[in-house]
Amino acid sequence: MRTHSKFAYSLVASLVVMIMAVLTTTVAQAGDMQDAEKLFTQNCAVCHGADRGGYFAPALTQERLANTSEAAIRSMTSNGISETQMPPWGGKLSTTELRKLSALFKSTSKTKVSFGIEEIRKSLKVEVADESALPPKPTYPIKDINDLMGIMARGRYSTGNSRVVFFDGKTNRQVGEVPTEHAPHNMDFHPTDPRWAYVKTDTGYVHKIDLYSMRTVRSIRTGLNGPALAISRDGRYVMAGAYVPHTAVILDSKTLEPVKFFELKGVDPDGKMVESDSGMITGTPFADYLVIAIENAGQVWIIDYSKPDMPVTKIKNVGRHLHDAVLSPDGRYVMIASYKDNNFPVVDLKEKKVVKKITGGCVPHLGSGSIIKVKGKTLGIGTNIGGCDKYVVTVWDLDTWEVVKQIPVMGPTESPAANPNAPYIVVDIVGTGPDADKMQLIDKETLEVVKTVTVGGHSHFPEYTANGDYLYISAGYQGDKVVIYKSDTMTKVKEIAIENPVGTFSHVRPKIVSIGLEKSL
Repeated sequence: MRTHSKFAYSLVASLVVMIMAVLTTTVAQAGDMQDAEKLFTQNCAVCHGADRGGYFAPALTQERLANTSEAAIRSMTSNGISETQMPPWGGKLSTTELRKLSALFKSTSKTKVSFGIEEIRKSLKVEVADESALPPKPTYPIKDINDLMGIMARGRYSTGNSRVVFFDGKTNRQVGEVPTEHAPHNMDFHPTDPRWAYVKTDTGYVHKIDLYSMRTVRSIRTGLNGPALAISRDGRYVMAGAYVPHTAVILDSKTLEPVKFFELKGVDPDGKMVESDSGMITGTPFADYLVIAIENAGQVWIIDYSKPDMPVTKIKNVGRHLHDAVLSPDGRYVMIASYKDNNFPVVDLKEKKVVKKITGGCVPHLGSGSIIKVKGKTLGIGTNIGGCDKYVVTVWDLDTWEVVKQIPVMGPTESPAANPNAPYIVVDIVGTGPDADKMQLIDKETLEVVKTVTVGGHSHFPEYTANGDYLYISAGYQGDKVVIYKSDTMTKVKEIAIENPVGTFSHVRPKIVSIGLEKSL
C-alpha cells in the first residue's frame, strides 16, 4: 500500500507540474497576444485598420496570410516593403516584439471594434479655450491667405513626426507647421472664415486648426480609420466618415461637438444588406446638403441640415464600391467613381436620382476631380487607378454627360490637377511600376499628353497654387520631398525635404479644384 501511495503521489505531482506548465504557457501566450494587440494599435492600425481588416494597407489576418510563414511575416515587417509606404520596423521594434506581432497576424482573424457617439464625445480635446485671444491676422509674412498650401506629411512611421506643413504659394517658403500626432490625410477649409482649416488623420481624428497662429485649437476622434471629411456651404457643420467602424458623424464646426451620428449600412446593388465604409463626403453650394457615398452599399445619402432632424434621402443602386467624387460648377450634380462598375455615376441633387453613368477606365478614380472650360465646353476629368491592360484619363461634357475623349496615359493615375491659369491638366502616375515616379501633362486645348516629367520619387497628388503659377507634387516613399514646378514651362524651381509627403491642399481648393473655372483671386 505504501509503494502504491508513493506512486500515486508521484503521478499526481507530475500531473500538477504538467498542468502548471500548460497554464503558464497559456498565460504567457495570452500575455503575448495582449502585448501584440497593443503594439499593433500603437504602430500598425493607422495603415492596416484598427480591426486588422485592412485600410489603405492590406489586412493582417490569418485568412490573408494563410500561405505566408511567421518567419516571412517577420522579415517583411523588419525590412519594410519597397515602393510602398511600409517602412522597416527592424530596430524600431525588438525581435521579441516582431515575433509577437507575426504570431498575432498568423493566428487570429479580423476583430470586431466599436467607437460610438459616446466615445466620440469623450474624445473631444480643447487646446485653446478662449479663441478670442488668438491673433487677428497671420503671425507670419504672407500677402494673401489664399496662397497657403498645406502638405500632409505622414512621417516615416505615420505617428510621432506626422504634421501638416504650410507654404506660401507665391514665394514657396514655409510659413508654419502643425503637428497631428498621427498621419494626416484630408483637409478642408472654412468657406466663410479664412482662418480655419479642418484636418482629418488616418486614425479618425479631426483637428480644428487656426491658420493665423498655426496651431490646433480643438480635436476630436470621429472613428478609428477613414479619411472622409467635408464642411457645409455655410461653415456651420463638419462631417467626418469612418472605414472602421462603419459610421459617420456631423460636428458643430465651432466646438467640434457631435450633432448627429450615422451607422453606415444598406442594401447593395446585388440585394445584400451590408455594413459600409464611408466614401466621399461633400458639402455642396447648391443647397443646405451634406452628401456621403455609402461605399460598399452603393448608395448616396443626401442629408438636409436645414431641418432640425437632418433627414436623409437615400439614393440606391448608384454603383458598386463608390469612392471619391467631384461636384459640377453649380453644385447640383455630384460625379462619383464607382470602382467595380468602371464608370462615374452622376447624381442630380435636385431631383435626387442618378441621371447618367459615364464610362471610365478600370477602377475609375477622381481624387478631388478637375473641371476645365475649353472652347466653350465645360469638361470633367477622371482617372483610373486599377490594374488594367490600358490606362486612360476620361474627359466628359458636363452639359451632355457624354464622353469627349479617353486619353491614353502610361500607368494608373490617381489625382488630376487643373487651374484656369495653367495650360496643362496634370495626372500623377502611381503604383509600383517603373513609371510610378512620373507625372504626365495633358494639353487643355488638344487633350493630348504632351510631356512626361520624372519627379524623383513616387508621384502623388499634384496641386496648383491659387493663381496657377506653380505646381506642387509629392515625391514620396524613398523620395521624401515635395517638388515645385513653374506651371507654364514645367521647369523645376524647388525641392523641399518632407518625410513621407502625400496630399497637398490649396487654400482656394473649393473654388479652383472642385469647381475649377474661376480666374485667380
